[in-house]
Amino acid sequence: MKRANASVGSPIRRTGPFVPGAGRIPPYLAGRESEQEVIGHQLETLASGQPPEGDLILYGPRGNGKTALLEWTRREARSKGLTSLDFSSAEIESKEWLARELSVLPPWTRVLGEFSAFGLRVKASDKPSGRISRALGAKARKRPLIVAVDEAHSLDAVAGRALMHAVQLVRRRDLPIMLVVAGTPDLPRRLNEMESSFWERSEVLRIGLLDRKAAKDAIRMPFRMYGRSIDAGALDEAATASHGYPYFLQLWGRLLWRADPDRARTVSIDDAIRARADFEDTRNRYYGSRYDELFRVQLNFVAAKLALAFIDASHRTLQEIQTIVTEALAMEGRGTEPEAVRDAIDRLRDLGFIWAETSRGGQHFVPGIPSLMGFVARSEGFKS
Repeated sequence: MKRANASVGSPIRRTGPFVPGAGRIPPYLAGRESEQEVIGHQLETLASGQPPEGDLILYGPRGNGKTALLEWTRREARSKGLTSLDFSSAEIESKEWLARELSVLPPWTRVLGEFSAFGLRVKASDKPSGRISRALGAKARKRPLIVAVDEAHSLDAVAGRALMHAVQLVRRRDLPIMLVVAGTPDLPRRLNEMESSFWERSEVLRIGLLDRKAAKDAIRMPFRMYGRSIDAGALDEAATASHGYPYFLQLWGRLLWRADPDRARTVSIDDAIRARADFEDTRNRYYGSRYDELFRVQLNFVAAKLALAFIDASHRTLQEIQTIVTEALAMEGRGTEPEAVRDAIDRLRDLGFIWAETSRGGQHFVPGIPSLMGFVARSEGFKS
């Protein structure tokens, strides 16, 4: 493995390679090998000049590395000679904006849309959707194309529908194009609201917590890449405290790196124990913000009751979740109609507090982040 540079006075030496909360590719993208294999296959198909069978959907709770994996996809695409059009949902104000941004017409017609002078009339197009598909088709003819949209769960529904339908139209012409969208757990629901059934035929990658080995690799490998060492005890402490949550692992990596910025020795379990207080302060501030979100949607008590139900169980069935939520709503004197219960569960899932998984035994739920549940329960006055 090639060793990275961390010379005296370099930014890496001073601050470390870890990137907590930055949405950037971490120094080592641990535990995403299967996802990278799927994405790589899709990109290889595009690079051969053929459209893949479907698009690519990345979704999961915040802080699990969706944006980092999306950025990795963009880099891989460019390295294979593909064009990458990159958007965030906040940029795409409307389908009219998207049509102007993608237009291959001269710049002045993009701005004016329609211009008349001395009897001459120039009109860009009457239908933004048509302009979007024509522009994407023109780009895909020149070079295989991916259109990447981050935070797609908050994409304007009308603009999103126009973009997705345009991509499908271009693909039906056998042009090499693929849409890549990333978002939080409510992304599938939002795609359904956009009347875009395409996603059900796409490669859908659920981005969750890392297993213990991958959690350790996320810290161990960057240390090794920069010629540094860290002992097993420190890695165990970080992996346990992080619960495999990628954001926390990047935070732990930075704290442990700074324990010995001069690289004079191996980072030890004692360094990890001293770093624990700083980690817990940052984690609790983060959890405080997540609790405030629950409070704003009036689900703090319901979330706390769910947290108690996970103390002695790693997962709960859908029926168990429905029963717990119904009882919690009743205790607050709120409506317990099936729609109200479903809405509460959907909101908790959209916020990443619980995470739905499907197996041969059916659908069940697991904590989005186990330690967040304990924080919420304690904030509501329960012992967890």
